[in-house]
Amino acid sequence: MVTTYRLVMRGGPTVGKSFSLEKNEIFIGRDLSNDIVINDGEISRRHTRLFLQGSNYVVEDLGSTNGTSVNGQRLMGPYILRPGEVVTLGEHVNMVFEAVQTDPDATVASSMPRAPAPAQPAPQPIPQPIPQPYQPAPMPSPPPPQPDYSGQVPMPPEPAPIQPPKKKFPWVIVIIVVVLLIICICVGALIFIDQTNSWCSIFGPILNIFTPGVCS
Repeated sequence: MVTTYRLVMRGGPTVGKSFSLEKNEIFIGRDLSNDIVINDGEISRRHTRLFLQGSNYVVEDLGSTNGTSVNGQRLMGPYILRPGEVVTLGEHVNMVFEAVQTDPDATVASSMPRAPAPAQPAPQPIPQPIPQPYQPAPMPSPPPPQPDYSGQVPMPPEPAPIQPPKKKFPWVIVIIVVVLLIICICVGALIFIDQTNSWCSIFGPILNIFTPGVCS
């Protein structure tokens, strides 16, 4: 059995296309001078290099703009590829590295067997709802009876009459009248005393206190 290698595009402009690796050094890029030409805007003119080291291929990024990754990890240097690993150029161009075993006596080449996909569990039947016997919808209850009005609508009660405030007795006026009467009496008495010259007969003792001998 003879083992050869190839790259199969799983994502990119030509999905499903296979590229056989038959040289010791292979260049991948957008330029037509590369061994594998990929016409995609994310691919640099000379993007990636593959070279044979012993019986293994080594992948190396050539300083491309969008980088080269293996299994989602961006390359920081040369990396030895193993069958089944995914080489990503940029972000969307994915290529699977495969080993192919060829029988020199046979005309059909077969790739290395892959692990069978895990069996999917059988779908469970969806339980159907159990039909329920028909039940009539309940009848709506009648509205409560409204009271009957006979005659006219009763008028609201009339407001109570407002009582006028009680008048207070004019005590101030009475006091003023009394004071005026007292003043008038005093003035009249003084005029009478002055005209009758009876100061000394009435206020003699008091006047003699302040002015001795005035009423002697």
